[in-house]
Amino acid sequence: MAPRLSLIAALDTEGRAYFSLTQVNTDQYVMLVFLRHLVKTLDQERPGWRADTIILLDGARYHTGGDIREYLHKMQLQVIWSAPYSYSTAPIELLFGGLKFGELNPEKLPTGKKVSILIFVLIS
Repeated sequence: MAPRLSLIAALDTEGRAYFSLTQVNTDQYVMLVFLRHLVKTLDQERPGWRADTIILLDGARYHTGGDIREYLHKMQLQVIWSAPYSYSTAPIELLFGGLKFGELNPEKLPTGKKVSILIFVLIS
């Protein structure tokens, strides 16, 4: 059996990328842990980031669960919701594509399921 890795990522308009690798399927609780760490990191790197930042999430179930929505509201985060699994409208897919088919996969081996997380942090 091959090892399984799930990648969660966020990307901002300055080119900074934030990653998390797990060995479990991504669900709303894994997503919640990622969001908490992302918020903490952004708070340390750039206080006041919430004022000019919008988070783009697709409508996948693990993005729209009650705990996720509650956390986003509690943290006063602005969110744009796209359609579930709308890969063609998510800028983060360019990053995932580079990882899947670039130097990290020189033999172009199959990568399994489509990447499961679409977060794009917009900073104006």
